[in-house]
Amino acid sequence: MQTITQDVLVKAPIERVFSFLVDPHKLSETWPSIVEVKSVKKIKNRDGFKFNWNYKMTDVEFEGKCETIEYIPNERIAIKSTKGLDSTITWNLKPVGQETQVTLKFEYQIPASVLKETEEEAVVQENEREVHIMLQNLKNQLELEPAHA
Repeated sequence: MQTITQDVLVKAPIERVFSFLVDPHKLSETWPSIVEVKSVKKIKNRDGFKFNWNYKMTDVEFEGKCETIEYIPNERIAIKSTKGLDSTITWNLKPVGQETQVTLKFEYQIPASVLKETEEEAVVQENEREVHIMLQNLKNQLELEPAHA
């Protein structure tokens, strides 16, 4: 299992950042290798969503299923992915004045289909770069969009 942890300071209130992150449709706006998010459904009797996605890791495309496994408003969201990519994405939020410290922890198992095409070290480096880009995209999205968007 690989783990990447990175953070970014976003000039937006924590409520706005949380609202953005809990929406599965927003993943494709921030995560470059998410090809598509589909079949989004609210989980019955608790907060969070189930959804399917298409993802591309080092030129290998595959599908997966995700489900929110932890949902603490304005503090933490964790999403577990199965089928295609065994992973957990955890977003931790902390207010810093009127800004929000966002920490992303991405724990994942590199799929065998990816390792057939690419060396493990190259995959890890690419995923670290990907997480960095995603956090910058999140920052840009929330700082450049009007607050009511």
